[in-house]
Amino acid sequence: MRTLKNIVLVTAPTIVVMLLLLELFFRFVIPATDPPMSRFDEEERIYSFSSERETGRTTFGRFAGIKARWRINNMGWNYPVDYHPVREGKLIAVIGDSYIEAFQVDIDESYPYLLHGMLQPDYEVYAFGKSGAPLSQYLHMSRYVNRHFDPDIIVFNIIHNDFDESVRELYPGKSYFMQIDFEKDGSITETVPRPNYAFPQYTAWKRIVYKSALFRYLDINLNVRSWRRRIAGLDTGRYEANVQPVELMRNRDIVYRATDYCIGKIAEENRDRRVIFVFDAPKGTIYRNETHESHVLWLHGMMAELCSKYGMELLDLIPYMENDYASKGIEFNSEIDGHWNEYGHEFVAHVLYDYLERTSE
Repeated sequence: MRTLKNIVLVTAPTIVVMLLLLELFFRFVIPATDPPMSRFDEEERIYSFSSERETGRTTFGRFAGIKARWRINNMGWNYPVDYHPVREGKLIAVIGDSYIEAFQVDIDESYPYLLHGMLQPDYEVYAFGKSGAPLSQYLHMSRYVNRHFDPDIIVFNIIHNDFDESVRELYPGKSYFMQIDFEKDGSITETVPRPNYAFPQYTAWKRIVYKSALFRYLDINLNVRSWRRRIAGLDTGRYEANVQPVELMRNRDIVYRATDYCIGKIAEENRDRRVIFVFDAPKGTIYRNETHESHVLWLHGMMAELCSKYGMELLDLIPYMENDYASKGIEFNSEIDGHWNEYGHEFVAHVLYDYLERTSE
């Protein structure tokens, strides 16, 4: 009874007070990230964001070294302005993953919005970014964009893990995105995106738990789940540009076939539109002056070959980033996070703007 009394009167209140103090600490001293909730549209079969909260702030790193404002617009995307299906003038749609979602920079510092400012009044620029989306999902997203907005130009923002994650066989856990499936007879089919019922949208207790700054800090800022994977020995491969080059090379044939299918479909479905692929560089090798030794250069060669095959435009950022870093020594991402920082977004916006000016009819 004495032990039970101590637990009730001393230990439990102490734990409660400590948790309350930690909650306040990660709200106001080192603010935990507070992203919008992902939302699966069961009619469109596409992930965007819930408009339950219009604005908020994300943070990255154990000390919240990166702080960025976000804003979810009328169509469920992170962007400063609302989207209008009926509008005057021409439209550029930028499709991508977390690089276009751009939670690492303030809402008005993403490269699509900077490009928007450079091109007005000749063009509007809308951005459609969802973290984790691979190339196959970009194809799916482009159909959504074409149905609702009928853009004149589509820009697909490509990074190195867009290719293998498009293959269902290699990433079966990403069934909430459209992927490429290889049948036994060698034919190729597209999977139908399914909602992830483990996401907070479908799980009431997770929506409640994620209201806690302490929980968000542990789960997202510290990413304790990755610690568990390391301890279990599940993350043992060497990474470059967010892929495991050895594993990627092992699956080179099916990665090529899936990419060929996606680029071919994009070309087929956008015959009356201009299509530009913007391909990020392996930034780490550029900083070390070792780009020629990169193990992912074959992906750049593959994209050049397939874009040429289907008459698509490719803006490969490698030479632009190499030249800029050699002359200025400014990195395109922070030490905390591998995504583009403010300088990276500004840099890509200027490169794409100059490219559009140079190649305009």
